[in-house]
Amino acid sequence: MSGKRRKPYMVRKTAGWRYDEAKDKMVQEYVIIGYAATKAEGLQMLAEFNQNPFDVKASKVTFQEVYELWSKSKYPTISKSNVHGYEASYRV
Repeated sequence: MSGKRRKPYMVRKTAGWRYDEAKDKMVQEYVIIGYAATKAEGLQMLAEFNQNPFDVKASKVTFQEVYELWSKSKYPTISKSNVHGYEASYRV
């Protein structure tokens, strides 16, 4: 990556291949695992990912997305006053 950065090494893994009609060839699709300060740290991060793979998309979930998923399952089982309390707390 260009510029002066604290973590200049991008750690990525090939997620698959797809055919690009514009280029008329197969191209790799990557999933970015994270960023590292040194090459050795990046290789260690990749080795740990290979030993214990995790869902990269799940690790980038926002609080709002977690709240929305949680509220869909929780709200039907509680009273309206509790729902209003949770919604008021979330807005703050």
